[in-house]
Amino acid sequence: MLTPATAGADRVPAAAPGDEDDDDGEGAKALRLASVRIIGREQVSARQIGVILQREGLVEGANVLWPADVRIARARDRLRATGYFKSVTLRVVPVEDDPAAVALEVVLVERSSLTLTELYAGSSRMTPFHGGLAVEERNFLGRAVHVGGALVWGTLPHIAQSRRQQAYQVFAEAPRLGAAPLGVRASAYVLSTAEPYRAAGAENDPDPAKFRAVDVGRYGGTVGLLFPVLPSLTLGVDYRFERVDAVLPSPPQWVRPDGSQVAIDLGLHDGQRRLTSAHFGLLWDARDEVVLGGKGARVALDLQLSSPAVGSQYEYVKLTVAGGYNVRLPWRHWLRPSAAGGQIAGRAPVFERFYSGDLSPWTPGRELGIRYSTRNPIDVFGTGIDTRTFGTLFGRFDLEYAIPLFRRLRTRGIYGGDLFLSAGIFTLVGDAAERRARRLAHESAAPLGFAANAGLRLDTAAGTFNLSIGNLLRRTPL
Repeated sequence: MLTPATAGADRVPAAAPGDEDDDDGEGAKALRLASVRIIGREQVSARQIGVILQREGLVEGANVLWPADVRIARARDRLRATGYFKSVTLRVVPVEDDPAAVALEVVLVERSSLTLTELYAGSSRMTPFHGGLAVEERNFLGRAVHVGGALVWGTLPHIAQSRRQQAYQVFAEAPRLGAAPLGVRASAYVLSTAEPYRAAGAENDPDPAKFRAVDVGRYGGTVGLLFPVLPSLTLGVDYRFERVDAVLPSPPQWVRPDGSQVAIDLGLHDGQRRLTSAHFGLLWDARDEVVLGGKGARVALDLQLSSPAVGSQYEYVKLTVAGGYNVRLPWRHWLRPSAAGGQIAGRAPVFERFYSGDLSPWTPGRELGIRYSTRNPIDVFGTGIDTRTFGTLFGRFDLEYAIPLFRRLRTRGIYGGDLFLSAGIFTLVGDAAERRARRLAHESAAPLGFAANAGLRLDTAAGTFNLSIGNLLRRTPL
């Protein structure tokens, strides 16, 4: 049930002369907005909400068309797109003793603007402990500016002559500059890593004693522009500038169990080098709600170009695409198919290649770009996926079934919870030379892996958290 208007509801100022719309549209009736009331506002400033309503001409004294006015739908979509609200409802209420007038009520359920976006914690045979967090404030000083930071730190790895791994990042973003369809963003980061590579043993042996590490320091940042074309569609252009400081053995070698030696290509240049790249991104998010449940589709695309043409001493192209669709079943449960894929052309550094741990919910993935484990995915199908660490091509398909447990219309505390069960498949493929070698060895060039998870997803004022089997397995030193 929506709450009724209250005497303390915020009001949007009356329109200036000439702002009123004319009566038009077949079968539509023009009704005057006697008042505009904002209900449920707690943290977001009335100015921010008022600006969106005024851009659509939804102010006191303006006319709206009944039974439907496209400006009301646009204003609702723009308010949802800010990310500040769990739900947004716009409705008109008749005014007593004036059949030509209505009151517009904007009913909001806010989300907390300060969120814990990531919580890093785990243990592995390579790193006894690592931990950290990422936080974001999405409405800094009530100006719709996003600011945040992240850090992760680990104990000394159990690999000879390796350094302690840590990363720090800060960022800021203004999704829209005033009324202009333009936003800006920037970030800066520092990473100190010990990138492990196999020096001995079988490809599926996670024993850290069989690995050596390459010390890699990375320092840099990004600057970019955002183009909010529609409330559900945003385009982005970014430029990354980074210094990569790598200390390579000469050359890195893998001694196979049969005694033969294979050169390891980490895609890194020895010493200090520049890594710069241009990024082109697209995000289309048409879901009704962006957290636990919301009907609609979401598609994200990122194209990364690194070459001497943009000032880089590395040369490669990287494309990733991901998308999904939320379907609400007649019995109010949710079905969510999703797919993702990507490909790299050129000689990308090891930290830019696709990593098997990022594809499997049972295996530790990279955190802020750092590997804290030497474990590969569990080979459920017996295809050899546990022998793959990095690749230049990947694909993944998942199907999730979610059961809503509860929803609460409140700003603080726990908003809602879902039980979920997901299953899917993925593959990770090497470059052309590796594919040829795999086929000659009578191995699958594109082994299939199994991805599955089950647990409880909680939407809280501090962020969204998964209590799942996958989270337990990823953080356990198996």
